[in-house]
Amino acid sequence: MHNTSLVGLLRTLSTRERTRFGHYVSSPFFNRHEKVVALYDWLNGFAPGFEAEEMSRAAAWAALFPGEPYNNARLDNFISDLLQLLYGFLAYLQYERQPVAEKRLLLNELLERDADKHAARNARRARQLLRRQAGRSYEFFLEQALLEQQLDLYELNRRQRHFTAHLQRESDALDRYYWCNKLRIACDMASRNAVINAGYTCRFLEEVRRIYQGSAALQEEPALNLYFQALRMLEQPQEAEHYYSFKSQLLEKPEVVTADELRTLYHYALNHCIRQINSGSGSYYAEVFQLYELMLERELLFVHGQLSEWSFKNIVTTAIRTRAFEWAERFIGQYQPFLPQEGRPNAVAYNRAALHYARAEYKQALLQLQDVEFTDTSYHLGAKIIQLKSYYELDEPEPFFALVEAFRKYLLRNREISGYRKTANAAFLNLAKKIYELRLEASGLRRETLAQRIAGLRREVEGGQAVANKSWLVEALEKVG
Repeated sequence: MHNTSLVGLLRTLSTRERTRFGHYVSSPFFNRHEKVVALYDWLNGFAPGFEAEEMSRAAAWAALFPGEPYNNARLDNFISDLLQLLYGFLAYLQYERQPVAEKRLLLNELLERDADKHAARNARRARQLLRRQAGRSYEFFLEQALLEQQLDLYELNRRQRHFTAHLQRESDALDRYYWCNKLRIACDMASRNAVINAGYTCRFLEEVRRIYQGSAALQEEPALNLYFQALRMLEQPQEAEHYYSFKSQLLEKPEVVTADELRTLYHYALNHCIRQINSGSGSYYAEVFQLYELMLERELLFVHGQLSEWSFKNIVTTAIRTRAFEWAERFIGQYQPFLPQEGRPNAVAYNRAALHYARAEYKQALLQLQDVEFTDTSYHLGAKIIQLKSYYELDEPEPFFALVEAFRKYLLRNREISGYRKTANAAFLNLAKKIYELRLEASGLRRETLAQRIAGLRREVEGGQAVANKSWLVEALEKVG
C-alpha cells in the first residue's frame, strides 16, 4: 500500500483536511459503499506518514474482510474508488476558494430553471463578492466578464431585447482580461528566456504594447500598469529606472494582484537584482535585502507554511553581505521553526557558521560546523570553504593544508557536483594554498621579490574565468603585502 497513488496523495493532506475528507467519504451523497469508508478509516490510522510496516495490502484486506481469502483485483477496486473520491474532494477544496465562480455556476443553474427571484438575489451577492475579491488582475477580469455574461442572459430572459449595461461591461472586462493576461505571459516568457534561454516568442506583443500605451483607459488599470512596468524591467535590465519604477508600483499597490501573482512579481525583482550583482553592481545587495524583508512580512516566501532551506540561506547570506548581523541572528532564531524538519539542523548550523565567520568569530564558526555531517553537496562545499578560510584567518597551517587535500579529493570523487563548480572550487583551493604558502614565506623574502610574487598571484586570481571566492582571494593577497 505504501507506494500506491492513493497513499502518496493522502500524505499531502493536513490533519484538518484528512478529517474533512473522512466526512466527505462518509457522506452518502458522495459514497454509499461502506467498505470504502472502512478502507479510509483503516488507512487514516497510519497518518500522517503512512509508512508503518503493518500497512500492507494483505493487512488492508484483512481489515475489510476478516477471514475471507485475499482478492487483489477487488482490493484494487476499493483503492480506485477511494482515490476518485479524493480527487473529487481536492476539486471541492478549489471550488470553496472561488466563491464568485460558485455563485456564477449557481446563477447559471437558476436561470435554466427560470428562478428569477433567486437569480436576482444571487447576482447581487456575486457582484458583492467580486468587488471584495483581492486583486483586479487577469483572474478578476475573467470572472467579471463571465458574470456579466450571465447577468446579460438573465436580463434577456426577463424582457424583450433592449439595451443592457451588462453586455458592455462584459466586453470591457474581457478586454482587460486579455491585456493583463497577455502582459503577464510576456513577463513570464521574458523571465524564462533570461534564466534558461528558453526561446519563447510572445506573438503580437508589439501591437499589444502600442495599443496599451495609446489607451488611457487601459493605463488606468493598476494591474496592467504593474505588469507593463515589470515587462520593461525584464526586457531592458540595463536600464535602472525600469527596475525602480517597477519596484515603486510593487510597493504602492500590492493589493491589485493575487498573492500568487505578487510572489512571482517579487521574484522577478529579486532575479533582476541578483543578475545586477553578478554583473558587478554590489549596491544591489541592499535592494535584495529590502525585497526579502518585504516578502517575509507579506509571507510570500512560505509554501504550505514552510520556508525552504535555500530561501533561508539566501536571506542570511544577503543580510551578511549588507552587514545586518544582528538582523541575521534574529532571523535564524525566529524562522528556523519554519524550515522542513529533515533539513533544519544542517540549515541552522551552516547559516550560524556563516554568520560567525562574517563577524570574524572564526573559532565559533569552526565549532558550529564540527559536529554536523552535511549530505547536500551545496552545504558541504560551503561548509568546507568556511572552515578553510577560518583556518587561514586563525593562522593554523596544519589543519588548513590538510583540509585543502581532503577537499581536493572530495571534488574529484563526487559525481553530483557540476563540472563548472568542480573547476571553480579546484582553482580556489590551488590559489588559496599558494597564497598561504607565500604568507608563510613572506618574512624571509626581499621586498621586491614579495611584490613580484604577489603581483603574479593577483594576475592568476583576476585572470581566472572560473574561480570560486575570488573576492576573498584578492583580500587575502592584499593582507600578505
